Amino acid sequence: MTDTPSRINNPTIEKAISAVPLLIRLGYRLMKDPRVPLKHKAFLGAALAYVVAPVDVVPDFIPFLGQADDLLVLAFALNAMFDAAGETIVQEHWGGSGDVLEIVSGVVQWGSSLVPWPLRRTVKRLLRGV
Repeated sequence: MTDTPSRINNPTIEKAISAVPLLIRLGYRLMKDPRVPLKHKAFLGAALAYVVAPVDVVPDFIPFLGQADDLLVLAFALNAMFDAAGETIVQEHWGGSGDVLEIVSGVVQWGSSLVPWPLRRTVKRLLRGV
């Protein structure tokens, strides 16, 4: 018996973790792309500002929930940007394999779906310009 902890060997988790730099690069490239609507770029910028801001709706010192609200806001903004850009543009800017993009898109879409419906509806109306 050894004192070293066992390493979790899950290819999906490893792919998700390795996708973080790719996701950052994708977000950067989409922000620079003139085909992506300015409103969606501003929304992603506001979401990033919320994540780094010291004041949150749910304070970060509350375990799990403090970080969860940041992740949900970020997922919602990324999902809106992916929808606005369209699949072709997202794939054009993606630097990794297609299966990893599929996993990332699924996680972003799932996280976005956890944002309360009234808030999602209001933001979608603002982004549409209605």
